[in-house]
Amino acid sequence: MARYNDLNDQFDGLNIEDEENSAFVFGDELQIEGNQYELCVVGRFLTVRNINVNAMKTKMADVWRPAMGVNIKELEPGIFLFQFYHKEDMKWVLKGGPWSFDNAMLVMSEIPDGEEPQNVPLWHVNMWMQVCDLPSGFMSEVVGKHLGDFFGEFLEYDSKNNSSLGREFMRIKVRLDVRKALKRKKKITKKNGVEVMVSCKYERLGEFCFTCGMLTHTERYCRKFLSNVSEGITKEWGSWLRAPPRRAGIPAKSRWLREEDDKDWETG
Repeated sequence: MARYNDLNDQFDGLNIEDEENSAFVFGDELQIEGNQYELCVVGRFLTVRNINVNAMKTKMADVWRPAMGVNIKELEPGIFLFQFYHKEDMKWVLKGGPWSFDNAMLVMSEIPDGEEPQNVPLWHVNMWMQVCDLPSGFMSEVVGKHLGDFFGEFLEYDSKNNSSLGREFMRIKVRLDVRKALKRKKKITKKNGVEVMVSCKYERLGEFCFTCGMLTHTERYCRKFLSNVSEGITKEWGSWLRAPPRRAGIPAKSRWLREEDDKDWETG
C-alpha cells in the first residue's frame, strides 16, 4: 500500500499544464519548402448577406477566365481562398479589380510567407476613380497624387486617359480603407484665389450605404439609418458616385473553374 501512496505523492507533484505550455523549439533542422500559398489569394465580400458559394465560384471564374484555371474554397464562413495555377493569372486578377459578386465588392490580399490565410487583414480595396470638374491646367499627375492621397492612398495615374483631348475627368487608382466612409468631393484653390469644388465617381463600385457612406453594408443594416428612420434622415451619398457599370451575361457553368485535384484540367 505504501508504494501506491508514493505514486500518489509523485502525481501530486506533476503539473500537466506546465508540461503542455513548455514549447518545443525547432531550429535549422526544420526545412520549410517555400510559401504554400504563393499562388493563392484570400478574400471576403463586403456584405452581411449570405453568399451563394456555388454561384459565386462560377461567376468569378467566368469573369476572370484564368488561362490555367482557378480553384475557390471557403475556408470559414465568408472567407474564401482563391488558388491559381500560374503567377500571371493571379497578377492579372489582383491588378484588374475591384471585383464583385451580386453587387458585393470583393476585398482581396496576397498571403505573406508563413501567415495563415484566415489571419490576413482584409480591409483595403484598390479602385479606379474619376475626378470631375477639374479646372484648366489641373489635369496633371502631381494634382492626381494629392487628390489620390485625399480620397484614399494614391496608387496610379492613368496618363493615357488624362492626356487625351476632350477628356472630361482625371482617372486615378487609389487604395481605399473599407472601414472609412467614401469621400465624395474636394475643394481646391487656384492661383488667383478662386475656389473650385471637384467631384468624383468610383468605377466598379458595388453596394454601399447612402446614409453613412460605408462600403461594408447598405441602409438595410445601417444603425444610423435605423435609429433615425422615423424622424427622417438626409442621405449625403447616392448612386451618382458610381461610374457607369459594364455588365455581361454569365453562363450556368464556367469552363475556367477548376477542381482542386484535377491534374488533367483543360479549358477545352
